Amino acid sequence: LIFQWQNVTSFRNITQLSFQLISEPMFGDYWIVVKRNSGKTVTHRFAVKRYVLPKFEVKVSAPHTVTISDDEFQVDVCAKYTFGQPVQGKTQIRVCREYYSSSNCEKNDNEICEQFAAQLENGCVSQIVNTRVFQLYRTGLFMTFHVTAIVTEFGTGVQISEMTSVFITQLLGTVNFENMDTFYRRGISYFGTLKFLGPDNVPMVNKLLQLELNDEFIGNYTTDENGEAQFSINTSDIFDPEFNLKATYIRPKSCYLPSWLTPQYLDAHFLVSRFYSRTNSFLKIVPEPKRLECNQQKVVTVHYALNSEAYKDDSSVNFFYLVSLGHGPGNFQHFICSSPVYTAWNGNFSFPVSISADLAPAAVLFVYTLHPSGEIVADSIRFQIDKCFKHKVIMKFSKEQGLPGSNASLYLQAAPDSLCALRAVDKSIVLLESEQLSAESVYNMVPNIELFGYFYHGLNLEDGKADPCVPQKDMFYNGLYYTPVSNYGDGDIYNIVRNMGLKVFTNLHYRKPEVCVMERRFPPPEPRYLGAGSYGLMYSAPSRIACREENTDYVEQAIIQTVRTNFPETWMWDLVSVDSSGSATLSFRIPDTITQWEANGFCVNGDVGFGISSTSTLEVFQPFFVEIASPFSVVQNEQFDLIVNVFNYLNTCVEISVQVEESPNYEANINTRKINGSDIIQAGGRKPNVWTVIPKKLGKVNITVVAESKRSSACPNEGIEQQKLNWKDTVVKSFLVEPEGIEKERTQSFLICTEGTKASKQGVLDLPNNVVEGSARGFFTVVGDVLGLVTRDLVTVQMPYGSGEQNAVLLASDTYVLDYLKSTGQLTEEVQSKAFFLLSNGYQRQLSFKNSDGSYSIFWQQNQKGSVWLSALIFKTLERMKKYVLIDENVQKQTLIWLSSQQKRSGCFKNDGQLFNPAWEVGDEEDILLTAYVVGMFFEAGLNFTFPPLRSALFCLEATLYSGVTNGYTHAILAYAFALAGKEEQAESLLQTLDQSATKTNNVIYWERERKPETEEFPSFIPRAPSAQTEKTCYVLLAVVSQKTPDLVYATKIVQWLAQQMNSHGGFSSTQDTTVCLLAITRYMKLTFSKNKNTVTIRSEGSSDIFEVNSDNRLLVQGSELTKAPGLYTVDVEGQGCTFIQATLRYNVLLPEKASGFSLSLEIVKNYSSDNFQTIFDLTVILKYTGIHNKSNMVVIDVKMLSGFTPVMSSIEELENQGQVLKTEVKNDHALFYLENVSGTADSFTFSVEQTNLVFNIQPAPVTAYDYYEKGGKLFILTH
Repeated sequence: LIFQWQNVTSFRNITQLSFQLISEPMFGDYWIVVKRNSGKTVTHRFAVKRYVLPKFEVKVSAPHTVTISDDEFQVDVCAKYTFGQPVQGKTQIRVCREYYSSSNCEKNDNEICEQFAAQLENGCVSQIVNTRVFQLYRTGLFMTFHVTAIVTEFGTGVQISEMTSVFITQLLGTVNFENMDTFYRRGISYFGTLKFLGPDNVPMVNKLLQLELNDEFIGNYTTDENGEAQFSINTSDIFDPEFNLKATYIRPKSCYLPSWLTPQYLDAHFLVSRFYSRTNSFLKIVPEPKRLECNQQKVVTVHYALNSEAYKDDSSVNFFYLVSLGHGPGNFQHFICSSPVYTAWNGNFSFPVSISADLAPAAVLFVYTLHPSGEIVADSIRFQIDKCFKHKVIMKFSKEQGLPGSNASLYLQAAPDSLCALRAVDKSIVLLESEQLSAESVYNMVPNIELFGYFYHGLNLEDGKADPCVPQKDMFYNGLYYTPVSNYGDGDIYNIVRNMGLKVFTNLHYRKPEVCVMERRFPPPEPRYLGAGSYGLMYSAPSRIACREENTDYVEQAIIQTVRTNFPETWMWDLVSVDSSGSATLSFRIPDTITQWEANGFCVNGDVGFGISSTSTLEVFQPFFVEIASPFSVVQNEQFDLIVNVFNYLNTCVEISVQVEESPNYEANINTRKINGSDIIQAGGRKPNVWTVIPKKLGKVNITVVAESKRSSACPNEGIEQQKLNWKDTVVKSFLVEPEGIEKERTQSFLICTEGTKASKQGVLDLPNNVVEGSARGFFTVVGDVLGLVTRDLVTVQMPYGSGEQNAVLLASDTYVLDYLKSTGQLTEEVQSKAFFLLSNGYQRQLSFKNSDGSYSIFWQQNQKGSVWLSALIFKTLERMKKYVLIDENVQKQTLIWLSSQQKRSGCFKNDGQLFNPAWEVGDEEDILLTAYVVGMFFEAGLNFTFPPLRSALFCLEATLYSGVTNGYTHAILAYAFALAGKEEQAESLLQTLDQSATKTNNVIYWERERKPETEEFPSFIPRAPSAQTEKTCYVLLAVVSQKTPDLVYATKIVQWLAQQMNSHGGFSSTQDTTVCLLAITRYMKLTFSKNKNTVTIRSEGSSDIFEVNSDNRLLVQGSELTKAPGLYTVDVEGQGCTFIQATLRYNVLLPEKASGFSLSLEIVKNYSSDNFQTIFDLTVILKYTGIHNKSNMVVIDVKMLSGFTPVMSSIEELENQGQVLKTEVKNDHALFYLENVSGTADSFTFSVEQTNLVFNIQPAPVTAYDYYEKGGKLFILTH
């Protein structure tokens, strides 16, 4: 369970809800479950998957089946842009047939293949494939062709592939019976159809078929243009309980070698049984094989043969009919029609039936008459009807085609006072996922309410036998003995009405008698209708590509200008009310995408119910437009090729001019040759132009391209029809210019508290020697609450957070802040809404790391062992989240049960090798440390001494404490656990021990590590403490503020030091120290919260800024930029209360910082192929740990892409699938790889990158490897 809406109410019978998926959700199937008040549920499935919108669509058309006798078959490949025009490019077609697996064959020799290459003409290519090379008659090969087509667009090199399969069969033809009745009625001719189909259901024309009845020749029939032949059988002299029909193709004789596959033809067989009538009177309704359209008249023809003995000479016959409605039980329409009977008691009559939405999706027609001898004579037929609705909804655009950015209207017609839901999506979305909302899908959601038989709501309403069975007693007549024959397989009227679910109350005969039987009888065999079955295959014809033309003569006209900047994937998603007139007209601005939009909707109304519209399309197109292809980002001093494609779909060639507008932010030089400064582009053509762009400014840069068309003297005047030829299309696209080198951030933070006095601080921001010129930027931040930065971002870690532990830490940190804001009355609706979004999405992500036993892992993998400390953290976090978002209680129970199962008899928890931070160096005290941690999590989750595992764990900790604990980190967590448990004596003793090892300087207190990693020295910046050091300090603070009478003076000195360690987001070095410290600080702030009012003055070289901080804007993050970085500054604070002030300096350095911890190298290998221009390269990353421990913590390797390159996703996903890395992420132009740890033995992995844009003078890009919990990473520069 991820999310839930409770007590949902609808607005005029429609409920509209929204749920935001996280940016990196679990891929796969999701289910929406709706629970009705009755307790019944309705479900709907949707898939979440990675996708890239296709630029154009490729269709491969080939016969679904070819026979072993076919010498060739045709493959058609068509490529069409989403705006309907053909693609200009080339295609490669590969057709293969595989051998059966053989150890004697090399992998590349295990198939027979043919390859073809051709240039697209009007977007399509037709290729004839000769089958001789594939040896169709030979055994030992699979009976399938695999056809692959790759279309490459000229100018851009964009490739899209499509595959299809062609089945090979030795079945050359199939004879079928169609429109057949399973019963014959003596006296009425038995009609049927023979149909002869070849592969792909192609009619076999002018072929001779032979029909037999019980192996006796009936006749020969020749098929027509539909492959059909009609036949009829006179039944007047047939008395048999059943007869067999067989239809055979009279084939030419041929001979084949024994080892060859031989052509085969499939005969048709059909079993026809007798229909019972006591008076030998029958009705037969002519069947209707086709699906009927709604809102039309269907003329029904009925044949009849009646026994005339009981009729008077001048009598007439009344025929009645019932139509069962498609909406369920008990819905029938009853009609009567009269037909005079003269001397002929055999004949037919016709009458119309109105096909309405009430009958959909299927209806049964029952025609009957009452014979004077006391028998019901009847027949029934089932109609298949289009899935339509009584509520007619019409939705259409005001025009079929519109210009980008122009206005359009959508006309909606429905029942008066209806509420309608509308949507419109880019056709590219539809190409990825077929349409789901349709009349078919709606009907499929409705349970089948057609009655069949007499079982209803668990009750058997079957009629009892009206008459006893006829005994098997021989009769003697004229010297012969006659034995009654079983009529078990005969049809009768009772079976007809029973199959309709129709109960009949009458004293007339309508049920056949039964012969008594002693032995067990089996039901009659089903009709042996051997149709095409799996051989009935549909042929998909190639689509046509149509071009629109305007038939007007050319005249001089004003230039038509378009500027396009808006390119969404979804356009409409709205609820619209229809007024009493039954119509509505909506006005929209068409997006700028050159594509086709597909719109549809549904409406509901209290009187006529539900209705759905057909899909309405709007082609957004202009006959002249420009497209830009550029990289997402480049690095300072690089230059790249800007590819500009101009499309001309005017009905004549035109002269074009294309230019990139000048800007001080870049320099653009044309590379494409031109004749006399302009180009001629033919009708339906495309012209690529290339500029070399050299950026001049860092940051986001907009580039504007303008293309113009005009009439040209070089184009022939004859045949030019009047059309607007003067077009000017402007497209604005942005790219990012990044500084070269590696970005660094340094902060100086102060928590300044005043009591009606004035306090001053002086500082200096200096830069290293290897800083990139122009990359330095600095700013000041002022906020009235030390947690203001966290409240603003609610994302407190600056590093990647793709693991289960990192995600849990973010969730925990957010709940700490929310609890603090709520308890101090500062929780605003805006903050709560943002937190709700983050917590809901984070809960989704967290469940992706859950194992089947209830435990959690850092990264989810099949059969992954759960982590005790991580499971405890997540259990506590989700418990605290319950007051803000929905959490599945069953998930929590399962986790708690698993945690309890990990406890030893002593009460302690056994370390599973996944302890939070190896830098703590606790040695043999790992179990003690883990147990203290779990105890703290249990208390924070709201558990108490009544929970047996918690009580046992505390006993274990008390016993261990008396035995002696030496590690300072263990002291800190134990003090916190005992303080939560109310064990004041033990907590105070541990705090006194910790105080002896504390570092006390400049009115701050903190704890240092014995062995610290090397850090980069900056005289003006306080060194950023290692994560483990900060975490230990925060556990001490938690222990202090969790006591019954906390020492707030002592705690304040710790908080002062922690404030100096905060990053620009309000977090710390890693996820682990961040979550512990935020909990400690929020506990401290709750105890010391008071109103504040201060005036803050910040003076730097050339500028002075004044900020007012008070209780009303306590959480407001105020700031100003430094006019000059680096430089000196002074901060003055005057007033009452505390203010948090932070100076942040960001810059880039050319060389990696000097740091220890890892040895990192990179090898680049070309992925050689036959292409002249190589675009795909393999990168091998080699990493070894060289730090002060035996192995590292979790390691993140961050590979920044070179400009113009993108990672090949399949190669990255394969690393994760094969377990070479724990997890992979791709964000913007970075590929991130997570490793559980790295030892002194070198590890390596390989992935691929592809050059998608041509960039010159490519600058080096950094590859960073770092310990997630230690800042001792090493940077390596990747050169091209």
